[in-house]
Amino acid sequence: MCLLLTDKRMLGLLLWAGTAVSMLAANKIITTPLPETVEVCIGQDTTICVYATPLVAGDQLRYRWYKDGTVIPGEEGPCLTIRNPQLSDDWSLYEVEVESYYITGGGQTVVTGSERSATTLRVYEPSTIITQPQNWSGCEGRLLTLSVSVSGTGLSFQWYKDGQPVPGASSSTYSTVASQSHNGTWWCLITGPCGSLTTDQVQVTVKELPQITKQPNSAAACVGERVTLSVEATGYAPLNYQWYRNGVPVGTGQSHTFTMDPTTAGEYWATVSNECGQVTSRRVTVVAYLPPQIISQPQGGRWQVGQRIVLRVEATGKLPLNYQWQKDGQDIPGATSNTYVINSATIGDAGRYRCKVRNDCGEVWSNEADVTIEPISAPETATHDGYVLYRIEPMPVTTAATVRFVAPGTAPVRLVLYDLYGRAVATLAEGSIAGEQRLLLSPDRLGIAPGVYSVRLEASGIALSQPLVFLR
Repeated sequence: MCLLLTDKRMLGLLLWAGTAVSMLAANKIITTPLPETVEVCIGQDTTICVYATPLVAGDQLRYRWYKDGTVIPGEEGPCLTIRNPQLSDDWSLYEVEVESYYITGGGQTVVTGSERSATTLRVYEPSTIITQPQNWSGCEGRLLTLSVSVSGTGLSFQWYKDGQPVPGASSSTYSTVASQSHNGTWWCLITGPCGSLTTDQVQVTVKELPQITKQPNSAAACVGERVTLSVEATGYAPLNYQWYRNGVPVGTGQSHTFTMDPTTAGEYWATVSNECGQVTSRRVTVVAYLPPQIISQPQGGRWQVGQRIVLRVEATGKLPLNYQWQKDGQDIPGATSNTYVINSATIGDAGRYRCKVRNDCGEVWSNEADVTIEPISAPETATHDGYVLYRIEPMPVTTAATVRFVAPGTAPVRLVLYDLYGRAVATLAEGSIAGEQRLLLSPDRLGIAPGVYSVRLEASGIALSQPLVFLR
C-alpha cells in the first residue's frame, strides 16, 4: 500500500508518532475550567467563560456550548451569556466543549483533541421578609426568643444588639436565657445571593428580679418608743413589700414603723416581690426594754438600838438597774444598791426610807418604809443564888465599858461575850472567882464589829446575862 504524504505537519506527526502521542496525552486544552456552581437571581444576566489553549502550537480552538445536554445554537465563543434566568433554569447544567484543530492543505479539518468543562446554574428568588421580629418583654431567667421569617434560599443571618453583632446569633431564630445584658435595640441582617435585607429594629426589655440592696437591722428600744425597720431593694417596678413578725404579716411598704411594747417584740423579716419573683430579707430581732418595776417593797418595823437593820427592794427591767436610797426625802450618800444596811442602829436612824430605781427606760420609787428605833432597856441587876451581873455602863458602848459582877466563890465561873446568833465571841473571865469583880471591856481590843451582843455570867446550873450595844 502506498501512502502519499503531502502535508508536512502530518508528516512530522507521523515521524514522531511516539513522542506526539505522549505530548497530547499530557497536555490540557482548558486551562481555567468553569466554576462548579454559578449563582444568580431571577432575571439577572450572567456571563460564564472558559479559558483554553490549543493542544498543539498552530492549532485553532472551537467552542460548543450545551444546556442540559442540548447544543445552544449560535454560541461558539469562550464566553456564554445566560440571559434572563428564571426559577425553571435552576439546577441547569451548562457545558462547554473545546476542540483543538487544524486545517490541512486540502481544506480538511483535523481535530487534534477536545475537552469539556461544566457548571451548575443556581437561580434564586430575591428574598423578602415575611414576618418581622417583635418587641420582647419578660423577666430575667426566662427564655428570650427573637425570630424572623424570610423567603428565599442560600441565606445567612446575623443578629445585632445596639449596633454590635451578637456572637453565635446566626440563624433566623435567636433564643437565650434573658438577663439584664440583653436590654437594648435588636435587628437582624439577612444576606443571600440576591443581596442583603435588614429587619425592623425591636426593643428587648428584660424585667429585673427583685434584689435586696440593704438589709434590715435588729433593734432594741424602750417600751413606748417608736421603732422603724427598713429594707432597700431594686428590681422591675412596682416592688411590693410585706413585713412579718414571727411569721404573721404586720405591715406593708419599704419601712415598718411601730410603737415598742412587749407585744411588738419578736423576729421580723420582709419580702420584696414584683411580677418576676420574690426575695426574702434576713431575719432580725426586735427587743423591748422595760422600765424598772418594783416586785418586792422594803419593809419597815421596830428595832432596838444597836440592832442590824436591812432594807431591801427588788425590781425588774432593762439592766443595769441603778438604786438610790433616801431617808426623810434626802439622798443617803453611797446607798446605791438594792439593799440598805444599818449595821448598828442608833436613835438617829429612825425615819422614813424609800428607794428610787432607775434604768435607761425610766425610774420608779418604792413605797416608804417606817423605821422606828427603841432604846435597849436593861435591868439594873441580874441575880441568882448569890451571883449578880450588873447593867453594863455606859450603854451603848463606843470605846470602852465596865462589866461588874459578883460570884460567891462556890464554883468556877465564866464570863462570855455572845453575838445575836448565840455564838461565843470572846471569853472575858474564867476560873474560881469570888467576890465583886470589875472588868474593862474594849470592843476594839476584842476586834468585834458594832452591833448588839450579850454578856453572860455562867456557873454550875446558872446563867445571867446583860445586853451590850457597841456603836462606832
